[in-house]
Amino acid sequence: MIFYKSIILIVDETEDGLTGFILNRHSDLFITKDIRSAKKVKIDVYYGGPVSHNHYYLLKSKSDHLESIKIDNNLYWGNNLEYLFNQIEDGLIDEQDVILFQGYSGWDTNQLDDEIDNNSWIVLEDQFENVFDLKEKNSWNNTIKKLGKKYRIWSNSPDDITLN
Repeated sequence: MIFYKSIILIVDETEDGLTGFILNRHSDLFITKDIRSAKKVKIDVYYGGPVSHNHYYLLKSKSDHLESIKIDNNLYWGNNLEYLFNQIEDGLIDEQDVILFQGYSGWDTNQLDDEIDNNSWIVLEDQFENVFDLKEKNSWNNTIKKLGKKYRIWSNSPDDITLN
């Protein structure tokens, strides 16, 4: 049930496998930090996936050179939280332009391809102008509805199908 109704963004592919984050799995956690300007910064934490729970990762809309890896135009990922807070304090990045993940999702080489071949996933490429919109609560249902009648029953299904 880890990936049930999840929207995954694949951010990296190496010879060892794939790395991605669940975009729409908000947790009840957040990180706050008092910064020099006497402002308190609060960033919500999202569940990125079942791998490496003791690490945090960032998805952000602006580059900061060496501290992030470019995924696409205006989309970067990294893991330096202190640098992120410094960027927010210096006014170089807005808290709303960041998604903070605890853990990540990972697949060995060919594992995700096999799961896709077995129809375990719906793959959408280049469908979204702003991935930050996908962190909203109903983003999975809204995305499924856009795919047409074939998937409509999925968008209307309850999280617990025994309640149906």
